[in-house]
Amino acid sequence: MNKRGRFGHHPAPAIDFCVEVDEIAGLVHDAKMKLVDAREVDRRIFRAMMFRVGGDQYAVAAKAALRELERAHGTRY
Repeated sequence: MNKRGRFGHHPAPAIDFCVEVDEIAGLVHDAKMKLVDAREVDRRIFRAMMFRVGGDQYAVAAKAALRELERAHGTRY
């Protein structure tokens, strides 16, 4: 059985988080183009911000990128 992580992308939590941040980056762009609902992007950012990255260097970098995406999107939660 291949159990997926919190975000449903990969079994390894850090990789799962990094993939989620990549998807959010695309959603932020799509929201600016009015292709997706900005509230869905808010929800995804909020949920990803709750993830504790631990010591994985890639997850730490993804968290920093997520903070930038949050600022760029102007999250309203």
